[in-house]
Amino acid sequence: MKLKSLEIENFRNFEFANINLANQNVIFGMNDVGKTNFMYALRFLLDREIRKNGFRESDYYKNNTENEIKITLVVSLEDREFDDDSQHIIAKVGGSRATNNGEQDLFYFRVTGEYDKSEGVGITKLYWGNNIQELDELIQKGIYSPLDKLFKIVYVDPTIDLAETFAKNRKHFFDQTKLNESDITISKEIKDLSLTLNEKISSMEVIKKFQENLTSEYKKLKKENISIEMKSEISINGYFGNLIPYLKRENDDNIYPTSGDGRKKILAYSILNHIIQEQTGNQIIIYLIEEPENSLHRSMQIALSKQLFESAVYKYFFLSTHSSELLYELDNASLIRVFSKGKVNCESYVYCVEDKYKNVKKELNKSLSTALFAETVLLVEGPSEKVLFEKILEEIYPTYELDGGYLLDVGGINFEPYIKVLKALDIKPIIKTDNDLKAKRGNPTNFDLIGLNRCLGAMGLPKKESVILDYMVPDDLGELKKDENLKIELIFEEKKNIFAKYNNDIEELKKNNIFLSEIDLEHDLYECIGDRMTAILGENPIKYLQSHKLINMIELTNSLCKDDCKKILEHKHFEALGKLVPSDAN
Repeated sequence: MKLKSLEIENFRNFEFANINLANQNVIFGMNDVGKTNFMYALRFLLDREIRKNGFRESDYYKNNTENEIKITLVVSLEDREFDDDSQHIIAKVGGSRATNNGEQDLFYFRVTGEYDKSEGVGITKLYWGNNIQELDELIQKGIYSPLDKLFKIVYVDPTIDLAETFAKNRKHFFDQTKLNESDITISKEIKDLSLTLNEKISSMEVIKKFQENLTSEYKKLKKENISIEMKSEISINGYFGNLIPYLKRENDDNIYPTSGDGRKKILAYSILNHIIQEQTGNQIIIYLIEEPENSLHRSMQIALSKQLFESAVYKYFFLSTHSSELLYELDNASLIRVFSKGKVNCESYVYCVEDKYKNVKKELNKSLSTALFAETVLLVEGPSEKVLFEKILEEIYPTYELDGGYLLDVGGINFEPYIKVLKALDIKPIIKTDNDLKAKRGNPTNFDLIGLNRCLGAMGLPKKESVILDYMVPDDLGELKKDENLKIELIFEEKKNIFAKYNNDIEELKKNNIFLSEIDLEHDLYECIGDRMTAILGENPIKYLQSHKLINMIELTNSLCKDDCKKILEHKHFEALGKLVPSDAN
């Protein structure tokens, strides 16, 4: 089974949303935009405990009870030949999956809520089928429906409590009906020991005296022919009733309490995982996990990310989060952004790490995941650009991140995977890149316009043809040799030529927030504050910066003042950075 989409209509703050899904889904956005309501839409559909009370007036979009609530989950059964969950659905739905329907791979589950004014509640009705126009209504018996035999929702709220989770499931963990013969023998021995324990306790003088005094005080208040005796609850409630988890370290005979919110939370998750793996029946488990990062240290969040995205236990889940660390192992998942621009919107993108990026998946995800929580993202080639731009923003507009801006170092020239995701989620990407040329392999005088073509590719436009730069010169014997100085001169002149020749294309790129340097960052910067660069870095500051880019850029930025930063920000070569700064900020 593959989760395909969720459609929400007239529910809470969603007027209408149609969201692409995967089997693993990440929901993110600012506070109070509707992430919890998104989860509740699924719970109303698949969780009878939520559904049983019907829809309240406040569940209707803008309290408009004239329109029906409609929540529809679409799944694909295209893997029915080998997937147990797909086969399970097909077996349970019977004739509702018409084999003569051309859409038999898709199957729909729906809950509706038509408001009954006389009852003051929205009456829930359930439907399923593979023809969206003619779904079959499900007959509910009390709060139960055939849908409940298919799915089980496991909701994990942010405040999951270890003691409560363990206590609630203690009888399930230690089912005495499942004791084997050896366990039964040991159980009888424990009961005998507990009786002996109580006898020993009762024989203690301090206990006898306390029992006598308590009995005397009781009889003063109520005349009854009784006595008070102190007993260990092990013999009364059974030894299972007193069990609680402790920690024991390797090579240490002591035991330690499970203190610390983070440790308790991890143990509570472990208990949940155990419950699901041990449970009988063949319901399809869907986890709804809200903001698990609360109380978890960064390293624990990363560990949880690995478990969520790689463990077979979490085959289907919806995770809401504000944490970039939880997305480190992200792959084959749907990113669902909930945001508000006048009204609540949802955008989704099914994110798969391409094979060519698999070896740097964690690094790719680490950079991308933080950018997902922004409104506008400026993508730059490397750390030297980021260091410079951070310095300028720190001086001119230090609250840029609070206002939705973000600087993303793509670690080279791999802009494409970031742009795809950001655009799909309606996050505005801005690109600043160098006007690079690169010699073709095996043909050193034939240069691709990789800087310009990188920008054109981001817009889906055709690339420009390569150029020939002949820097081979004859030596004293008449043999052609490379002249590296000539090569540098020709490349420099060709970059200026490209910038002039394709000016119309470059202006069009700017309209789409893609900014190409005339030469590169260092030359752009020199044109803005050349005198200051010379004063700080000495003669030939461009060459100095290019020799050890990051270290020398840090040296420069440490000496830049606010006026320098303002001059850079206002220069035409740095329009990209200006996109992060409102006009009244500088």
